[in-house]
Amino acid sequence: MKILMVSPTPTHPTTAGNRARVLTLVRTLQALGHEVHFALASLAKPDLAAMRALLGATLHVLDCRKPDAVGGFLPRLKRRLLRLIGNEAAYTWALDDFYDPALTPQIAALCAREKFDVAFVEYVYMSKAFEAIPAGILKIIDTHDRFALRHRTFLAAGLVPQWFSTSVAEENAGFRRADYILAIQEREAEIFARQLGDPDHVIAVGHLLDLQARIVPATAPSAVFLASSNPINIDAARYFIDSVLPLVLRDKPDFKFLLAGDVGNGFTNAGRAVVCLGRVPFIGDAFRAAAIAVNPVRVGTGLSIKMMEALACGAACISSATGSRGLERHRGTAFELVPDDDPAAMAAAVVALLANPTRARQLGDAGFALAEDWNRQQLAGLVRVLGAANTTA
Repeated sequence: MKILMVSPTPTHPTTAGNRARVLTLVRTLQALGHEVHFALASLAKPDLAAMRALLGATLHVLDCRKPDAVGGFLPRLKRRLLRLIGNEAAYTWALDDFYDPALTPQIAALCAREKFDVAFVEYVYMSKAFEAIPAGILKIIDTHDRFALRHRTFLAAGLVPQWFSTSVAEENAGFRRADYILAIQEREAEIFARQLGDPDHVIAVGHLLDLQARIVPATAPSAVFLASSNPINIDAARYFIDSVLPLVLRDKPDFKFLLAGDVGNGFTNAGRAVVCLGRVPFIGDAFRAAAIAVNPVRVGTGLSIKMMEALACGAACISSATGSRGLERHRGTAFELVPDDDPAAMAAAVVALLANPTRARQLGDAGFALAEDWNRQQLAGLVRVLGAANTTA
């Protein structure tokens, strides 16, 4: 089949979980024998050379700009004033506020030229792109995340809400533009199905994993946190360094906390126990640099892709409850669980796992087995959705 993917998120550089999600989805569709056309509508700076190496002539870079609702002076001033008075509307957006209307004729022209069978749109806030997709083409939203009232999770944690948040009604309106909704984990699939009252058209297709990066961990007492530099990850790194690390160092004075990826950019002077690896060429390079992996995030929705990638590498993992969202059934078997905001529990888990290499190997094996089974399930869900193209045409 010929597939169109409209995305505000580039595949390269692959410096964040959402980019990894888009990249693996493209590669999986290609591996299934489909011709993938990628319509990039990004305000970020992509690595176009790497994207062309992946996509060749099927990469289409669209002209887009920041919509007035986001970048205009008066809307920004209004939001500042609403924040000052504590009004929740300061953090919510209308469904199409992030969508540049100039994209619609470009996508329509692309569809007229290429005659697609299936169209994916990444994120519900880009769903207006479906107005440019002709009838008879299977329309799929790859949600990545739940955006209905998403800002409340930030406020509850004492953080400034980031990115996109909207109402349940607006999110549902976006969903109704599509034939199928892909949820990134089972719990969000259940929520979306209840919201819409239509479980038959909501399918969980989680992040597909690279299973070729199995690692042998380091032996020195150390833990690694691989993450991008978004505020959630920076908060997690700061929490570990300020609240967990001193407790670990009491028992393990030679312990090192490794920060891999851009999350380490702000912690280069955090002390001798903190080692900033920066960006690594391959995900496995981060996890083989330490004895164990930790995921101390305290805020988030969707699926923790960093957690899934650690499991796929066979790393022994310790995660907060929020960091392991979507993996509730595997807590305590494929990774160690500690409560959110419990630095003593996190420190104790780190010290205990470092002292028990047999347990660490068991967790690594169990995590890798989970990743293998996970891939089989997600691939089956994706193939099921694509099969609906034959009935839509």
